[in-house]
Amino acid sequence: MKYIKDNFMGDLASLHQIFVPIHLNSHWFLIVVDLLNGVVKYLDSFKKGTLEAERKSVINTLLNYLEEFLSEKNFGETPSFRNIQFSKYKFREPDVPQQSAKSNNCGIWVTQWMQLTRYWNLGNKTWVISDYTRMRLAVDLVNDENNSKRDIIEELAITDWNKKMQQSVMQT
Repeated sequence: MKYIKDNFMGDLASLHQIFVPIHLNSHWFLIVVDLLNGVVKYLDSFKKGTLEAERKSVINTLLNYLEEFLSEKNFGETPSFRNIQFSKYKFREPDVPQQSAKSNNCGIWVTQWMQLTRYWNLGNKTWVISDYTRMRLAVDLVNDENNSKRDIIEELAITDWNKKMQQSVMQT
């Protein structure tokens, strides 16, 4: 636990939200634990009635695990995490756009929500997943300063682009 905290968690006293993308039965959905406001948000782009009970059971299991994890003695030096009880948090299911049954966009939705959550309110906002959204996500991931392969990928993309442009010019 101490290794995980020291290497992956950062300063727990400044932790405001925990994002947990969950993959269950070939579908991605997102849980956001808002520590400041005492809220657990369930974001799902494909709420299918028959699977909703199973997803909520997984969410409860996850919350129990997080309580135990954050209450562990290695986190004890951060008093606010000693007696955390997610079971007392408000549970919210914001209205989010629903993908079509034949769509594979659930992972794109989850990554978008994780990237943009600090900028938006789920009120009346319209969200659309399109080729632009996919490309924007890919570009953001490639260009991230933590991507050790960024330069190689950019070089390959430029080479591929130039090749396609040459082919396009030759066809006209």
